[in-house]
Amino acid sequence: MLLQLGPHTIDCTNRTVVMGILNVSYDSPISESIVRPGQALERALELREAGAEIIDVGAHSTRTGGRDLTAQEEVDRVCPAIEAIAAAGIPVSVDTWTPAVANEAARAGVHLLNDVTGFTNPAMVDVAVRCRLPVVAMHMRGAPKHHREADQTYDNIAHDVEVFLTRQANALESAGVAGVWLDPGFGFGKSAADNLRLLNALPRMTSVGRPVLVSASRKGFLAELLGAGDRQDVEGLIEATIAFNVLAAWSGVHVVRVHDVREVVRAIRVVNAARSRLMERE
Repeated sequence: MLLQLGPHTIDCTNRTVVMGILNVSYDSPISESIVRPGQALERALELREAGAEIIDVGAHSTRTGGRDLTAQEEVDRVCPAIEAIAAAGIPVSVDTWTPAVANEAARAGVHLLNDVTGFTNPAMVDVAVRCRLPVVAMHMRGAPKHHREADQTYDNIAHDVEVFLTRQANALESAGVAGVWLDPGFGFGKSAADNLRLLNALPRMTSVGRPVLVSASRKGFLAELLGAGDRQDVEGLIEATIAFNVLAAWSGVHVVRVHDVREVVRAIRVVNAARSRLMERE
């Protein structure tokens, strides 16, 4: 599978690529990941050198109780970063659910729109269509910062998520969106057990012909699996993130989005080599 991001083509055939998180927010549960907007290009180059093939820039935290930003505050933080990174020849996406921010990010040269609300806002769809940008549509019940309040009862988590994403992708493509990636939304309005059921369903999701992105870096459900409760401030989350993303890569996902790029890239290289060797034998 080829991912087309503006002038950049990334080959994901039998391999998983790493998207590096570049956090220019005021607050984040992963506080050490935050950089000032003026440091964004330097950080992007570091992530690129560590093996990230795409940089995802975001400023508006989705954490419960996180600070609300105005659209202008978000624009002021993400757009200079996007412009500098794109000018450096690096594929760049923006993590936003706000249409005005997506529009300005497009003006700044962004190559991909990444919306945790799944492009359920028609104004976000309009930006994607008008600017001819591919999108990442994520599954989430509830709203950003309030997804923990949403009903987490599913008849069949894998089926429910697959139905939502398929319907949404079909609708977006019918509206004229250039390309749709799928994100099952690990950790958003889902129990630890449901996250594991979704992990088990990834091979089916990756077989439908659309790019699949997994974003599970240092999330609270990983701490739950470690026996430490739903928190993001416990030891072992880097190792848990590596393990989860290795399993996702072995399941065939095309992109994993992470904070700790160097560590995950090293692990994913082993998975990619194993997958390549298996394909040679076949």
